[in-house]
Amino acid sequence: MRLNDANARRLLREIAQDSSNVIFTAHARKRMKERKITSMQVLACLQGGVVTEPVALDIHQCWKLTLTHRVAGNNMEVAVAIDLPKRAIIITVI
Repeated sequence: MRLNDANARRLLREIAQDSSNVIFTAHARKRMKERKITSMQVLACLQGGVVTEPVALDIHQCWKLTLTHRVAGNNMEVAVAIDLPKRAIIITVI
């Protein structure tokens, strides 16, 4: 399956409907704690964010992209990998 930005956003919205499909790396959890960002805010970014770094296939055959979303008056970026068919791996949160 080949993804473009629009399809990736649509798929992430669908994946984020069930939080058990979203996996946070240790690095992402550390950055979330440092920046006082909750998992609910990250899920909101997956559901309503705008693609700021286009989708690309990585060496692990996962589709990666970065989304930006305005949360609590601040812009938040989430780098995420889509592990097809229905899993999102949060790489980092800025």
